[in-house]
Amino acid sequence: MDQRATKASGGWGSCGFASPLMVVAIAACAPLATTAPPAVDFTGEWHLDATQSGAPPDLEKIRRREDRAIVRGRQRNARASATFAVQDFPVLAAKTLRIEQNAGSMGVRYDGGLYRDVSWGKRQRDFWTIRAGWQEGALVIHSERGAVKGRETFTLEQAGAVLRVAVRVETGGENIETTRIYRRR
Repeated sequence: MDQRATKASGGWGSCGFASPLMVVAIAACAPLATTAPPAVDFTGEWHLDATQSGAPPDLEKIRRREDRAIVRGRQRNARASATFAVQDFPVLAAKTLRIEQNAGSMGVRYDGGLYRDVSWGKRQRDFWTIRAGWQEGALVIHSERGAVKGRETFTLEQAGAVLRVAVRVETGGENIETTRIYRRR
């Protein structure tokens, strides 16, 4: 591609600017702060706003599609199946979150009693590598286990009355991406 075509397509050209996709990729790799912004506190009881939230993954549909992909040779690693996403990322199906937050960590109790402790920084937990921290006022949790990679972004909105949790899980099978909206009680 010559320089004129690069300029016309919005690429680097001679202007020295990165494309928007490049900027997003660089921001995703930026280190996460380990100090919570003073105005951000997720402590409280949160209830799902089902009308504003994405639906939880349909595990039966995912299982059928992944089974077909395995038969066709398009998916090779059954351990990286998206059918485990709700187990590994319980916020995908949770209707209630009870959160406690302090300066260095956050504890989340999901409906059904499952409890998760998230400490800021990098940790090894079971088979997972977890990096949690703060970026532009949001809590970002990166989780990785083999071919499975997840990103959860917790953001407060409407003066702290609404919690938006954006979730993206990449697997060896299907990928899941949804946003869950919770209201503080």
